[in-house]
Parts: sequence; structure tokens; C-alpha cells
Amino acid sequence: MTGRDAPRYALWRSYRNRLVRTRYSLFGVLLVIGLDAIAANEPPQHAPTITDELSSIVRDTGLPGITFSVFGREWKRSFAAGYADREMKLPMSPESVMMGASTGKMLVAVLAYQEVQVGRLNYSDKVSQFFHRDSAYHQLPGAAQFTISMLLRHSTGLVDGAVDIAAIRKPMGDWTNERRFQAARHTELLFPPGTAFSYSDLNYQILAAVIESIEGRYFGEVAAKRILGPLRMSGTVPATSQNALNLASGYSGPTNKPQYEDIKLPDKTAVAGHLFMNPAFEGGGGGFSTDSPDMANFIYHLFRGSLVGSDELDYMTSRPVPVAGRANDAAYAAGLFRYRTQSGTAFGHSGIWFGYKTMVLYYASLCVGAAMQVNSQIDGDGNDLQQYQLNGRRLTMVDTLTELVTTELQSENGLTACGGLRQPIVNIHNPRPAARQVIGNLDRIP
Repeated sequence: MTGRDAPRYALWRSYRNRLVRTRYSLFGVLLVIGLDAIAANEPPQHAPTITDELSSIVRDTGLPGITFSVFGREWKRSFAAGYADREMKLPMSPESVMMGASTGKMLVAVLAYQEVQVGRLNYSDKVSQFFHRDSAYHQLPGAAQFTISMLLRHSTGLVDGAVDIAAIRKPMGDWTNERRFQAARHTELLFPPGTAFSYSDLNYQILAAVIESIEGRYFGEVAAKRILGPLRMSGTVPATSQNALNLASGYSGPTNKPQYEDIKLPDKTAVAGHLFMNPAFEGGGGGFSTDSPDMANFIYHLFRGSLVGSDELDYMTSRPVPVAGRANDAAYAAGLFRYRTQSGTAFGHSGIWFGYKTMVLYYASLCVGAAMQVNSQIDGDGNDLQQYQLNGRRLTMVDTLTELVTTELQSENGLTACGGLRQPIVNIHNPRPAARQVIGNLDRIP
């Protein structure tokens, strides 16, 4: 390099050093930005997932297993934890089937409302007209006074449990409507028909028999054609056999139902898909084995207008009557329970069958349906399972399902689609007034 070239080389070297410093400085900035972006997108390490929550319930209550599903326009998700069979170490899956018990009353109610919608049934119809004069129905107390509305609203005064007891004491043989009526014909009414509320499986067993009288076939077949098929509820079938495909084993024990106090149930009510007794006795009082995805799907579509008209849904949710002894301000309307939750009003139904419990709810403020099932009615200490431990708190089944729903929806940045609008989800840990969705005249229901 000549002396003449030295100034130019010094200038080039200075420029090169500035460029290198700028390049590494820019890289550093981009690196920091990139790391911040990654950190922002990563969930906090301590944030509970649905699987964590379900595992906590199994661990803290001693339950064998649990399933949970949430269904909406943007969510179709299902989860499970624990065992479908504890002794065999068979994992619970989201599609594990359990006995739906009284949640089946919702399907029977839908069938009845569909008959109303097409004019083949009226709320004021006398029930007696649907049965032959020789039917044992007419031997039931108050039979001549009952209306379709009384059946839907559990206001007949008929006692609960008579058919259950008859089934347990003599489980063999076919279960017909006549056999159910015979089992309850010597009972007495709790009150004059239409004057009060008292929950009884017999009301919906009679309602299913009315549907059969109109349609000329078994109500389960009608449900399969009108509900199960159209909604693709492949895990739900009429409970007419002791065998059920993909059935989780059930674990029984003491129960708070008075009619079962003197009855010894097996500790394990289902083994390898085989129930300890024929579930067909339930008829319209229960009537289906099912899974959580199917029930979340069902309750969502019921409230989105896929199964009944707006007038029928209005009636189904109208004039709920408070139910003594139940938490969450429970009240019963005409086929559905109403509950107060941290995410607003929810409508749905619970179910208990020997060794199984189910809860199904629709949240109007969130526009989602949800369901959870457990394959036990006792906790790890053998006590009747009334509450669930979750994050150190004792919750009812309604509370637990609500928390699972809000946890899952909050995983999507705390937003849900409801009525075409993006709305914030109510956090159960920091509740805010829930947004309301108008479904017919649902907002006018007290």
C-alpha cells in the first residue's frame, strides 16, 4: 500500500467497523425482540391446563376417572383423566361411555316438544287419553288428572323410586311401560296434581310412553332418528342391554337417595362393559348410555335451535321452580334445571346411575354446551360424592364444570364467540357480570 493509498484505507476501515458494529447491534435488537415475542407467546409455566385440572380432581377426590367436553361454534374439545377401570389400569378416554341416567330426560322432553311443534301434542292434553282403558296407567293415583305439562314440570305428585326398587328386587324379565305402571300403582300422591313440584322418574317414564303411543314405536328409536343421528351422537345409545360398547367400569357405594338405603349394591357396577343389572327399567327416566362429547354437543344444539322451535325452547326454560336441597340456586322448569353459576345462568340436567354421575349444562353467556362424567358416586374414602376438590377448594358438580369451561375458554386469550360478537369470558376467580344472550324470551325468565 502506498502512502497515497493510506488515507483511503483508513477511511474504508472506519466505515467497515461502523458497519460491523451496526450489524451486530441490529442483530442484538432483533434477538431481544425475538426472545420477547417467544416469551409473550409461551404460556406461564404455572398456568393450569384442563388436563391438570382433571388430574387434580382425580387425585384429590379419589375418583377412578373423569371426562369433560365443551362444544360451541369455535370449540369442540374433549379431555379425560384417571382410569376407565382402576384394577385393569385402563386409562379413561374422552369417548369413554358411562350411564347418562336422568340426563336422558332432556332427550325425552325434546321428543315431546317436537310433537307439540307439529301439533300432535298439547301441554293441556290429559295423559289418560293416550292409554288403552285396560292399561295399568289408569291404576296410578291421580292418573285421570295428569296433563302433559304436569309431566314435563314434575308437578303430578307421583313419588320417585318405585320402579327402581322393583327393578333391583326383581331385575330379570323385559321392562315394559305396563310393568313400570304396575310397580307404582299402590303409591300415594305427595300433593294434589299441578299444585307443587316433586322430582320423579315416573313422570318422564309416562311421557316416553305417551310418545310411543303417538309414534307407534319405542321412544329410543324415535330419539335415534330425530336426535342421535342428525347430531352424530355415535357414543349414545338407548340403554336396553347390560352390555355397552366402550363402557367405563362404574364404582358404587352409599348414596343419599332414601329409596336405596336398604339395598346392597356391588362395589363395581360394571366390569368389561357389562352392567350388574339391566338398565332398561329406567325407560324415559334415563334411558341412554352416553359420553361427554355427545352430551355437550346435544345441549349446545338444543339451545342453538337445531332440535326444537323457539316457542318450545321458551316453554322448556320457563317458570323454573326452586328445588329445595340443591346448591347453585337450582330450579326446575319444564325439562331442564336452571342453575346460577359464576358464568351466569346455565340450563341443563344432572344424572346419577349406580356408579356414575353426569352433569350437562348450556351457558347462555358463553354460548357453549359442556358436560362432565365420573365413573363413581363415592369419593376415595367411600363417602357419597357431593363435592369435588379443585385447587384446594370444595366445589359442587355445577361449580366444577363451570370452572373447567372457563379454564378451557380462557386458553383462547379469554375470548369467546357469542351471537356473532367477541365477548370476554367471566373468570370464576374474579367474576364480572356475565354478558347475556337472548334466546327467544329467555331474558324474561325470572
